[in-house]
Amino acid sequence: MNGLKRNIVVDSQGNPLAITCCRANHHDQKFALKTVDQITVKGKIRRPKRLGTDKGYDDDVFRKELRKRNIKPCLVRRKNNKKNITKQELREKKYCRQRWKVERSINWLNNNRRVDRFMEKKTLTYQGFCRLMFIKYYLKKLSK
Repeated sequence: MNGLKRNIVVDSQGNPLAITCCRANHHDQKFALKTVDQITVKGKIRRPKRLGTDKGYDDDVFRKELRKRNIKPCLVRRKNNKKNITKQELREKKYCRQRWKVERSINWLNNNRRVDRFMEKKTLTYQGFCRLMFIKYYLKKLSK
């Protein structure tokens, strides 16, 4: 499979909560909301209080969709979109600085050769292997 995007949601500790995979020609925002909607705890759909993202998600429509789900958007603004920044957005900017936790989870996921090399023909199969890696991660964490 050529060109694949992974949207991963992690908690404040960097533990993976949900993942969606799609072809690279789709926009990130479309699948980011699907990823957030996948988060479940004990069979119930749970949502984070805040969501910090990078500049690729900077869009007013995306912010509105997050607010509909009672999630505070902590999105980094692009250089050309600095107008109308509220004081609350300036305060919540610190949550965007923790992006390294997401990057660490992605790098951890890439330690598995099958996940790193995109050997699957279908995105659903690839997503299943990513979830298997999450299970492996949590089993290793529980055994400590």
